[in-house]
Amino acid sequence: MVEAPSALQESLTIPSDHLAACATAGVPTAGNAAGNTVDFFDLKGVNKPPAPLPAGFTARGIVALVFSCLSAFAGMAVIAWYGAGEIGKKEQAVMKEKIEETAERVGVEEPAAVHTRAETVVEE
Repeated sequence: MVEAPSALQESLTIPSDHLAACATAGVPTAGNAAGNTVDFFDLKGVNKPPAPLPAGFTARGIVALVFSCLSAFAGMAVIAWYGAGEIGKKEQAVMKEKIEETAERVGVEEPAAVHTRAETVVEE
């Protein structure tokens, strides 16, 4: 809410390029919302709001929802498939190397036992 419109009008100026853009588009820059400068209560010619959205789901909305759900389930299936996949020889070698490094860092004397455990997990 503007409490003092006259004070606001005195302190602000509208740039000329804004007024030129309104003139080009045919938008009034004086008067009320309909551009009426004689009777401010006459709102004939004011811009109308868009029509309300239809109630419920439209066919396009249902199709979009179905395909979004299918895409989500397909994505989750791919993630599960990838996560359940076997570890290759290269990844297994990298895992053994990291186990040995961690064992040295924390002071485990028999990292071979850890290797055997890791290999058992991989083979299952």
